[in-house]
Amino acid sequence: MTLDAPTYLMHLRAYVNNRYVAHDGTGGEVVLRAKYFPANVTRFHIRAIRLLLPGPGLDFKLDHDQAELQRKKNKPPLFHFLDNNAKPWSKRCDFVIFYVNCQTFHADCIEFKSKSLTANKIVPQLMAGMFWVKALKQTIEYYTGDKRKIRLRKFIFAENEKPDPYIDEVQRQPLAGLQNSSMQEI
Repeated sequence: MTLDAPTYLMHLRAYVNNRYVAHDGTGGEVVLRAKYFPANVTRFHIRAIRLLLPGPGLDFKLDHDQAELQRKKNKPPLFHFLDNNAKPWSKRCDFVIFYVNCQTFHADCIEFKSKSLTANKIVPQLMAGMFWVKALKQTIEYYTGDKRKIRLRKFIFAENEKPDPYIDEVQRQPLAGLQNSSMQEI
């Protein structure tokens, strides 16, 4: 059964494991938080970006922070029934934000980068985010019959030599208003 966008989001909230929900969209925004190590620094910093939502939404944090990986903690698998060791599904983007905009349902895959901006590292992570959204959508559809088209976009939030001006450009901006030509309907 095809559900309207707000109802689909309510069902999604009820189905998902809260362990991966980083922010529930309270206050009309999501806050993306990630620990990272700036160049030539031994202690991690926390990057936090607030993005305004046009309607209800929630933010999934799929990837472990650099700081946790530095301490040799393993990433929890996204699919607990599959071997996660060097398999294609072990790749992931940092965040996936689901939200309602008017009567459409959206998913934005976001990858933070503070070091390497090479395509061979970024593209697989963003593709993995898209595949995860597709897998989640199909799993929900198979088990519940809940259907909804999802408009998906992919973003890279990168740091340059002086990241503050760039970060300030997206800080507290409406998520739906961020320009991006990668929109796909799944």
